[in-house]
Amino acid sequence: MLDGVLITPKRVIADDLGEVRHMMRNDEDAFEQFGEVYLSWVKPDVTKGWKLHTRVTGNVCVPVGQVRYVLHDMRSESPTHGQTQEVSLGTDPHQLLTIPPGIAYAWQNLSKESSLVLNCTAHPWEAGEAQEIPLQDIAFDW
Repeated sequence: MLDGVLITPKRVIADDLGEVRHMMRNDEDAFEQFGEVYLSWVKPDVTKGWKLHTRVTGNVCVPVGQVRYVLHDMRSESPTHGQTQEVSLGTDPHQLLTIPPGIAYAWQNLSKESSLVLNCTAHPWEAGEAQEIPLQDIAFDW
């Protein structure tokens, strides 16, 4: 596991009427502060990324579908610098992925339908804060 990355199993409360899926509470280790929440649909067979934030921590879950996240540690001072980690997120198991600044990430929809990504960031979006890196610039066998 990359230094600072957290994978937190999340609670699902199900009954005959449906279910509630928890994402984040302010008393969890992953919670830093509230910046913004956004939803992103990813079409089938689509790979997005690489994205590299300089100060934003992302907290991502996938309530609909199945998405593979690939993380690559770009932090020169990190004990896991240059290493890569894969995480699968989806409806089962329901979990939260926390991505600290300095870790590049790309994500790929593994479902035959569109997948929904929910991200609760510690800071709101700000122009120039994130960098997009072409997929071929970080070696990974997609």
